[in-house]
Amino acid sequence: MGAQAYSEPHKFSAGALALAVHGVFFSLLFFGFNWHVKPPQSMVVEMWDHLPDPVSEVIPEPPAPPVLPPVEAPAPPKPVEAVIAPKAEIEVKIKDKKKNAKPKKDTESASKAAAAKVSAEQARQAADKKQAADARAAQEEERIQTLRAKMRAEIDAATQGEVARYTDLIRAKIKNNIVTPPDVAANAEAIFRVVVLPGGSVMDNVKLEKSSGNAAYDSAAERAIYKAQPLPLPQDPAIARLFRELRLSVKP
Repeated sequence: MGAQAYSEPHKFSAGALALAVHGVFFSLLFFGFNWHVKPPQSMVVEMWDHLPDPVSEVIPEPPAPPVLPPVEAPAPPKPVEAVIAPKAEIEVKIKDKKKNAKPKKDTESASKAAAAKVSAEQARQAADKKQAADARAAQEEERIQTLRAKMRAEIDAATQGEVARYTDLIRAKIKNNIVTPPDVAANAEAIFRVVVLPGGSVMDNVKLEKSSGNAAYDSAAERAIYKAQPLPLPQDPAIARLFRELRLSVKP
């Protein structure tokens, strides 16, 4: 009895397993059949009122054979004279052309001569321009030299006039300071060499160069020179330099 109770559970498990396997198999068959089933294709039917007319079969005509161009017969060869004559004529024309054409050497010589002529003309024009420029420069230099000479003459005249004016002032101042002794000739003249300082002072080396012939008058004239200092000098330094050393003539 114990053995029967032990074997029943195994029978129940085997039956359940067989049932489960059949269920899975049935499911596979069912779903597999539904997946692969395709709906039937629809059909379209066209309705005719009457039958169409019978179509007669058209048999195409055979193509026409191609037309070949006529074969021309080869031209007969030209006579020898007909071929030689144009060549001879061409040679004659070439010779005439060479005869009439100018030699290349003559053309080059003409070109060189023309170029030399142009160069000579250009050189002549350049020489003319240079000569004209030199003439203008010489005229301008002459004008400048003339102007300078005129200015120098004017300056010399002005300088000489200024020198003469201040020389007369110096003589007049010396004459005002001289005490003329009696018995002096009217034409008496004593000449002295005098060195003048920039301020008009006289150095102590007044030298008698020419006596008047009257010693008393010579001494009076020398004393008058010292008394007249400072001597009047021009304001222009250039002219004042001319009075650094004077040759004074003292007359009564």
